[in-house]
Amino acid sequence: MFESIERTLISKDWLTLLFLVSFCLLVLIRFVFGKQFSLFLVFLFSNKYENQALSKQEGLINWFSALLFLVQVISFTIFIYVTITFFYPSLATAPFLFVKIITFTTFFIIIKYIVEKIIAVILDLESQVDTYNFYKLSTRNLFGIILIPINLLLVYYINGNKIIFFSIILTFLLYNLIGLFFLLKNYQKLIISKLFYFILYLCALEIAPYLVMYKFLVK
Repeated sequence: MFESIERTLISKDWLTLLFLVSFCLLVLIRFVFGKQFSLFLVFLFSNKYENQALSKQEGLINWFSALLFLVQVISFTIFIYVTITFFYPSLATAPFLFVKIITFTTFFIIIKYIVEKIIAVILDLESQVDTYNFYKLSTRNLFGIILIPINLLLVYYINGNKIIFFSIILTFLLYNLIGLFFLLKNYQKLIISKLFYFILYLCALEIAPYLVMYKFLVK
């Protein structure tokens, strides 16, 4: 009924350590930023988190978002690592594969953000792009938390089923579509007024970079 493929078993000790780091970071965030964290968890359905951040004039870079970003990077890197070693078992024994993935992922996000800032300044869209990046970062930080139990299942429970992997990828795409829907809903007037630039931005800085990232990691 379900199609399975042969997998190369990988050590789970260091993955367990990374999960512990993620949990410790979440406990720290919950302890230090309790109220802000509670608002963040439901920010897709409420404007309170965004309004609070704007009222305090908090930028993208602060301790709260930085700690959540670490969780996001760890979660995404584990997921990418497990996915790559699932579909390409021979890469499971590649030296420093995880280090390469987490380094590339981190630099990819940082460089992409810098390029976006430069283009926003050139096109005089800095405030609009900053608002979009705030929403996008919050969306992906939230998904980084959601990925933790998914990664736990992939690493310790699910025995390498393709259907499960494709289902999770579909869930990820669906989540991003939901995030995009709420973005369009909340900022429809702004987007319509800058529709050409918004479409250009999505194609050049949201779709193309991930295609490049996929080809780079696979090769």
